[in-house]
Order: sequence, then structure tokens, then C-alpha cells
Amino acid sequence: MRHSFEMLKECVFALLCGAFLLIPITVAAADDFLSEQAYLQDLPVVLSASRLSQPLSEAPNAMTVINREMIKASGFRTIAELFRLVPGMYVGYVGANRPIVSLNGVSDQYSRRMQVLIDGRSVYLPPFGGVDWQDLPVMINDIERIEVVRGPAAASHGSNSFYGVINIITRDAGSVNAKSVSVNRGEMGISDVYAHLGKAGEKLDYRLSFGYRADDGDNAQVTDDTSTNRLFNLRTSYSVDNENSIEFQLGVNNGVYGQGTAGRPEEAFRDIRTRNDFQQLSWTHLWSGRDESKLTYYRISRNSADPYMCIDYPVCNGNGVVQPVAEGFGLDEMQTYRQELELQNTTQLSTNNRAVWGGGIRHDYVEQPFIFTMPRTLRQSRIFAHDEWRVTESALVNLGAMYEDDGAGHRSTSPRVSMNYHVLPQHTLRVAVSSATRNPVMAELYLTTAKDAYWRDAYVPPAEDLRPEKILSRELGYIGQFGAYSVDGRIYHEKVRDIIMVDGYADISDPSDPKFSFKNLFDATFRGVDLSANYRWEDGRVVVNYSRQSADCAFSSYPTQYFHPVVGPFIAPIYERNYLNQCSESVPRHSGSLLLNQQLTESFQFSIGYYLRSKVRVTDVSSGQAPESRMHRVDMRIAKTIGQKEKPGGGEMALVLQNAFQDNYNGYGNVPQRGNLLFKRRTYLTASIYF
Repeated sequence: MRHSFEMLKECVFALLCGAFLLIPITVAAADDFLSEQAYLQDLPVVLSASRLSQPLSEAPNAMTVINREMIKASGFRTIAELFRLVPGMYVGYVGANRPIVSLNGVSDQYSRRMQVLIDGRSVYLPPFGGVDWQDLPVMINDIERIEVVRGPAAASHGSNSFYGVINIITRDAGSVNAKSVSVNRGEMGISDVYAHLGKAGEKLDYRLSFGYRADDGDNAQVTDDTSTNRLFNLRTSYSVDNENSIEFQLGVNNGVYGQGTAGRPEEAFRDIRTRNDFQQLSWTHLWSGRDESKLTYYRISRNSADPYMCIDYPVCNGNGVVQPVAEGFGLDEMQTYRQELELQNTTQLSTNNRAVWGGGIRHDYVEQPFIFTMPRTLRQSRIFAHDEWRVTESALVNLGAMYEDDGAGHRSTSPRVSMNYHVLPQHTLRVAVSSATRNPVMAELYLTTAKDAYWRDAYVPPAEDLRPEKILSRELGYIGQFGAYSVDGRIYHEKVRDIIMVDGYADISDPSDPKFSFKNLFDATFRGVDLSANYRWEDGRVVVNYSRQSADCAFSSYPTQYFHPVVGPFIAPIYERNYLNQCSESVPRHSGSLLLNQQLTESFQFSIGYYLRSKVRVTDVSSGQAPESRMHRVDMRIAKTIGQKEKPGGGEMALVLQNAFQDNYNGYGNVPQRGNLLFKRRTYLTASIYF
């Protein structure tokens, strides 16, 4: 309790200090009081928090926007790396080809407590509920902006919008009215080629993208984490008439990913092949006034084939003999897809009130014989509504909720309410309370494997019905703008109930063959403060983010055999050590970033990024392994523009240097070989030309 109070004091003190420093500017601004509309035009307009187009100062959640300027200045090659620019967000790697992205803690490599959307379609997939970031059929060059909702948003986006929402918004079909080719070449085998073709017409716009992305990973002597991706993406928009438009998108990513760890015979070096594709069709109708209806259907699917998966651990390890035996391995194939149909209506109820409402149905399917006894399906449905009411010129209320049926016997409602008050046109306070639900995923509900087959432990479906996880979030936020400066800060307190974790030795009816399962085991409390600052000048921009977080955990119910006279004394210390005692390490206490972009001359630009993170431990890394060390990483980029940007004959050449001063930080490691790997300094060249 004392720790919690001290944390709250520090958070309040940080925000108050910022407020007092800005009082003179605020007072001066009061003499030149701007209209509310003029102020709103200075802040980015966001879509992801409530499904309504709103200025950042009127959104019901704290949000971060990563735009094209920031994407280019960062020098990052892959989408996952971009989230280092979001306060409080963790980015890690299970090898170079398996990124982990998560907000808050108590997360494993699947990060199933965060919703991820691309142009509005959900891309987390069964059976484990995570996102294969490297496998997404979208290219970083095609991203217009990324909106990150930092807090529960299940009222708008449903289950899994638990810690937050990432919405990746790609460029409109008509925004690339040219042809272009981009190339990356550099150390660690970096070899990327992208080609784009776009045309804006009177009725039909289209954008075609082709890509090849490859690298040799981090350390071929220790772990096989190479990757090769071949991508294709199409986006078209057809204007039927003034009231109706149709948009069609499709994409595919064929991936080859190295897998395996030296010194672990059960993790032999081999290549896993995947195919990730999607199709999306949307119809939009504009009604009289400003009302709109949108009907969207999409299908996403992923197939993977692991040709050399260990399916018999004693045999894989050669029964103690140095040479493993090939007969212990088998072909592990997985097929999964999701289909969804959604109707969304936006209605202007009055001059001071508008609403968005609708519903959807979803069908999930997975087939993976080694871990499910039969193909599994879930049929889900939901309805949602959100109302934005401008009570006065200065006060705005956002009120919304979603009702869901997850198809596995769970029905839940996720409400949210916030009030945004414009103290002055350029200064806004936000108070928000929201609740969200995470429904169990297929693996937690149906996983079935025998001992020493696929994993060392046997797994069985839970003996007790799993309850959905629940989160209650409270936050106090402030957004202020002072000419070229803007500040965004929040204090938050989040209580998570009934976190689902592995229930060790859940079934010991056969002592020689104990079985593991899943159970609602823990509650967690997260507290923190986020601060973001943005400053623009004529030839440049700097964005600074900082987050301070803490986490505490307690049992909500005990593991099945926790008090067993024989097994209990063995289980109890493991859970107390690996979960309760290490809960505070599941979030980095301090994290932040700084990205500065400066136009040096008419044709030369320079950017530098600094990324800070305290030590952190992902929850599936046991106490026997060291946590990820502190990170103080610096990246640099210098670029020369040729001709006009994104115009025929124009282009750019750039040199990117990552981890310039060789900060020796290690990454995710659930085995010693991986935990000791360091991120090496690397350099690569990029070039692009438009014609």
C-alpha cells in the first residue's frame, strides 16, 4: 500500500510540475483566446478510440499517433520496431524473426491481451491469440499512420482490446499516383526490395505493392532466426456515385523463417514455411446530412508447416545419446482462418450529439492435429454503440459499450465513459473509466497433448470452466498545446482480475503422467504515468516519450494442487517465485524514446532516435533465466533527397545506423542460449526512386 501511495505521489508530482511550468504560457494565451475549432485543427484527428473521427483532445482514451514522417525518420525496417515510439510499450524478440509487442505486463510471447487491426480488420489469430508481426501481409512503406490506443477499448473493438488497440492504417488507393522502387542493403544479410504502382482516376483508384524482405538474423552460430518474406498487396476504391463507394483489398505474405537453437537437440535447425493472406470488401453509403453506413466483410487465413518439429522428446534427444534420432521429429501443420461481417452506422443525432452503432458476427477455425484432437471453431457475435455528446462548448462526454457472445459460453458487456473538458481551447483535461474483457482463446480452452509429445508436459482442457479476464481502468489525462509545443500526459490505475495462466500438475490421477492445464489464477494491478512532448520548428521536429510503470500480483485462486500434501510443497514455491515475486519485473519501470528529425540543407535530412528501457521479464521466462537487461540504444539516419518527393524523377538515398554506440542489451530468452544474445550494431543503405 505504501509503495502504491508513493507511486501515485510521483505521478501527480510529475504532471503538476508540467502544469506549473506552463502557467505563464497559459495565462498569455488567455489574452489571445482562440476559438475551439481553431484549436482542434492543430491536433491530429483520430479514428480508433471510439470509431468516430475526433481530434486527439476529444478521444475517450490516451492515444499515440505514428505518422509517415516518424516512420521514415526512425529508419526501422519492420512494423514491430515502430512501437518503440509509444510510451509504455514493450518490444522484444524471440529471435530476430519473432517479435513480441505488448502494453503493460503479465504477457508472454503471444501478447493476446491487445487488439491489433489493419484498416479495421482484426489480425490476431487462433489458436493462441497472438500476432505474427513478421508475417503480416502489409509493407511498412504502405503505412499512412498507426494509431495506438493506450488503454482498454473493448467498448469499441471487443475482446482482446484489453490493454489497448493498435490500428495500422494503410495509404489510400489514390494516394500513390506514381510508380516507385525501394531497396535496402546492409549488414546481417539485410536485403529488401519494394515496388509500388498507383493510379488515381475519376471513378477508380488503385495501389499495387510488391515486396521482398530478408535478413540473416542475429547470430547464426547460436540460433537460426533468418527470415525471408515475399509480399503482395492490392487496395482499390471505386466511386459508384455521390452516395456509394466500394473498396476492395487483398494481400499475401509467403514467409520462410529459421527456427532452432544450438545445444538443444529438440530444437533442431530448420525452416518453417508460412502463408498469410487476406481479402476485404467494404461498401459505404452516405445518407442525407452527415450520416453514414458501412458494411465490411473480410477473411484472413494463415497456414504454417514446420517440417522437423519434435513430437517425441526422449527420441529427439537420442535417449541420452549425443546424436539425436530423426524418428523423433514430424511435420507440424497448422491451418487457421477468420471470417467476419460487420455493419457500422454513424448518425448525427443533433448539432451537439452524434453516435456510432452496429454489430458483427465472426467465425474462427483452427486445425492443428498435434495440439488439438479435432478441428476447432468458434462463432462469435457482438453489438456496440458509442455516443459523443457535447454538453457545453467546453465539455464533451463519450459514452459507449459493447455486448459480446464469444461462442464458448461467455457473454459479457464492456462499458466506457469519459469526460473531456477544454479548460482553455488549447488545454484539455480528460477523466475516463472503462472496463474490458479478454475471452479465453482456443488453446486455453481445448489444448490436448501427451507427455513428451510436442512439449515435455502433457496438457488437457481445464477441469473448471474458464472465466473471461476482466480489467477496470481509471485514468486522468491532460493535453496542452503552446504554439509549436504540445504535451500529452496521463496517470492511470488498472486492476486486472482472473488472469488465465498455466495450472501445473492440474491432474495427478496418474502420478507417472501428470497433466497441465489452464486456470484463472491471478489478479494484477498496474499503475503508471505516461508523458509525451512534441515540438516543431521550421526545419525539424522532436518527439519525446516517457513512461513509468509498476505492477503487483496476487492469487485470485490457487493452482489445483497448491495445497496437495505431496505435490503442493513443490508447486507453491514455483508459482510464488515465477509469478508473484517476479510480477513487478513484467513491466519496465522506466521506458522512453526520443526521435529528432532535422532538415540540414534543402536536400539533406538527419534523424536520431534514442530508446530507453529498464530491465524487464516476459512472464514465460522463468526465474532460472536472467531478465532482459537495461537498454540505452541510439539509432541514426542521414538521407539525401533527389528531385521532388514522391514525384516522377524524385527519390532518396539514406544511410541507417542502428545501435550506433553498441549498447550491449540482451533480449527475450527462455533458454540460456537466447538470453545471452546481444543486439549488434548494424548498418544498411536505402534507396528509392519514383518514375
